Amino acid sequence: MVDRKLLGLSAKLFCRAVNEVVASRSLRDLPEKDQLTQVQMACIRFVHLHPDLSVGEIATGLMISNAAAAKLIDRLVKRQLLLREEDSQDRRVLKIKLTAEGQKVLEQALRLEEQYFNEIVERMDPEVAENLQVALQAFLKAALQDPETVDVLCLWCGREHLNECVGNLIYRELTGKDRSKI
Repeated sequence: MVDRKLLGLSAKLFCRAVNEVVASRSLRDLPEKDQLTQVQMACIRFVHLHPDLSVGEIATGLMISNAAAAKLIDRLVKRQLLLREEDSQDRRVLKIKLTAEGQKVLEQALRLEEQYFNEIVERMDPEVAENLQVALQAFLKAALQDPETVDVLCLWCGREHLNECVGNLIYRELTGKDRSKI
């Protein structure tokens, strides 16, 4: 019988471990000049996945206020990781783009994340790692019951949209369309 309280605590601890031992560590281990906060990294990832957004669209996607998004973007523009460009259709609108330097820092952080995650998985028994993958997929399928929730989580994923991603598979099951094609 499943101890749901213990399972819930373990799930929270799992999320914190991925955040601290993988994501935060990858940001701390970037060269000093490239180090980012988690919020800055989320913004860079979001702009990478959704190019040519306005400040308001970034604020909505990151679930922060327009003022907070503007300050965040200001800091990243100053560091030459993001760029503001006038919209060709409406000069009053600024589109936010990732610079080549921003792309380089993003790729470096993602490589470190993947490396640190793989180091953890390699310390696990292969059968246990496979069971974890199956269990996580089953949990996500039970949790993600509508396309809107999948959309919100996909915005935060920070990864390229892949056809085999469990989020995409669930989205396809719910809508008949690939999330990765949106």
